[in-house]
Amino acid sequence: MAVRVVVEWTRLTLRLALAEGSESKLRLRSVYCQPIAAPEEAMPTLKALLKTAKITTADVIGVVSREQVITRVVKFPTLDPAELAKMVELYAKAQLPYAREQTIMDFHVLSRKEGSSTVAIVACQREVIDRTVGVLKGAGLTVRMLTLSPWGVLGWYRQAIKPQSVQEPCLVINVDDGRTDLVLIGSGRILSTRSIGQGAQDWAAGSETTELLFQEVERSRASIRKESPDFEVRSVALTGLAGSSAWSEPLAQRLRLAVIPVESRQGFKGALIPTAPAISPVVAAGIGVSDLRGLLNVSPEDMRTQVRHRQQVSELVVVGLLLLGVLAIGAGLLGFRATRQHQFALQLEQVLGEVQPTAKDIQEKKRAGQFVASILDERKALGQVLVAVFQATPPPVTLEGLAFERARSEVVVRGTAPSTQEVLNYVGQLEHLNGVSNVQLRYSTSRITPAGERTDFELVLQQDKKPAKASES
Repeated sequence: MAVRVVVEWTRLTLRLALAEGSESKLRLRSVYCQPIAAPEEAMPTLKALLKTAKITTADVIGVVSREQVITRVVKFPTLDPAELAKMVELYAKAQLPYAREQTIMDFHVLSRKEGSSTVAIVACQREVIDRTVGVLKGAGLTVRMLTLSPWGVLGWYRQAIKPQSVQEPCLVINVDDGRTDLVLIGSGRILSTRSIGQGAQDWAAGSETTELLFQEVERSRASIRKESPDFEVRSVALTGLAGSSAWSEPLAQRLRLAVIPVESRQGFKGALIPTAPAISPVVAAGIGVSDLRGLLNVSPEDMRTQVRHRQQVSELVVVGLLLLGVLAIGAGLLGFRATRQHQFALQLEQVLGEVQPTAKDIQEKKRAGQFVASILDERKALGQVLVAVFQATPPPVTLEGLAFERARSEVVVRGTAPSTQEVLNYVGQLEHLNGVSNVQLRYSTSRITPAGERTDFELVLQQDKKPAKASES
């Protein structure tokens, strides 16, 4: 059973959400939360929460707050996904206020019609992403993806809101302790997003909370009319901290729209969600149960490459195990067949002995059977070595090629690593593999790439040689 870990923090609290199940059907198990007084407290607080949750190492999805990014809604004259991606990239280089090399960017399609695509381009400064990644890695976690808080609201909406209970497009207002997300959702997708760095903790002491919420909703509606005139808010769903439902009726009167209060825990029956400190579990829990393919990805390119590499290694391990199973079954069948042939040869030898024929044909069959058995043993040993190599390869090391030289019983491994020391560590791991008698570093060369320094290497793995059986004369 897969376990997904989601980490989110605001300026007041850090929260950890755990979901379990298959990737296509995840269920929220629990949410942990601790207050933080300053950004530098995020890492030690996260370590403490991981210890409380009894998580030693895991792939994690980090959440970046919506107010830390900028968005641009742009219309492009194409429906082709490949062309659209190129146009978005050209737009980003020319129009975004940050230098492209210092920007992490992704986009999502709002609508397609009449040969054109309207997209929302999301951009974030690299230093913001690096700070988030630094906290997660410093806590001992492997970062699988970074996404934005509105996509957590969307995941919660799909779990908690019944389609017939609201009119879409529906503006979801998620009031958290130190942040408020306003997300317009229609037909199961995000149409517009806004976020403000104020939450219930900022408004609790004020007497004009309803008026403040009304003004923010009006700003969202004005932005939607300007950027996406085809969309209009038809209802509002108000959720977040306990007590926010008290604002629904006066807000509905001011907006002249239906405002539906929704419990933030709705849709997560059985999950353990804390009541203190007071938080909204909407974002972390929503991402915990979402399909990763539908999330906006603001991970750096080098991180995306590492994730793809880990997935490829996992797939290769599975394929290697399947291949080993097939070889084992084939060896068993051929061994059974060889046994039957050997028995038949003995009977034939007895009959031929009675009529004094030569035993040359029988001996040739025996040699052929021994030859086949030796080839199967070699293939089986090779399959075991390959599976062991894939399993021993750590995430920083990327394999680029494997070759087998049968005459010398050698496996040649080529790839790249972040440093020469990583290569030497990798050699040390391979030397302890079963079936490998020796590992030689043929060469290693360092080079500079856009993602940093990389070291190319080539290793030669010498397989254990079993003594060959003496052939019968």
